[in-house]
Amino acid sequence: MASDAYKQMKSSGIDSDDSKPKHKKLIQMLSFRVVPAYYEEIEKVANNQKTTVSKLIRNYIKEGMKRDGELSDREEKEFGLD
Repeated sequence: MASDAYKQMKSSGIDSDDSKPKHKKLIQMLSFRVVPAYYEEIEKVANNQKTTVSKLIRNYIKEGMKRDGELSDREEKEFGLD
């Protein structure tokens, strides 16, 4: 849920992101819930890849955006997964 201040800012057009590419618009925190069994499986994959769960999920999002044609090669480099 967005705060009232955020909703007001968006409705007034302040700091509009319309001209920015999609990957630059993703500046808000994303949170979601998964059942413990799914999290354990995600954690296993992250451990096998010697990475964190957060980085693994961000990488999955990036790969999905590449697959869907939402990221060019230049934008992919700017995505910022180190």
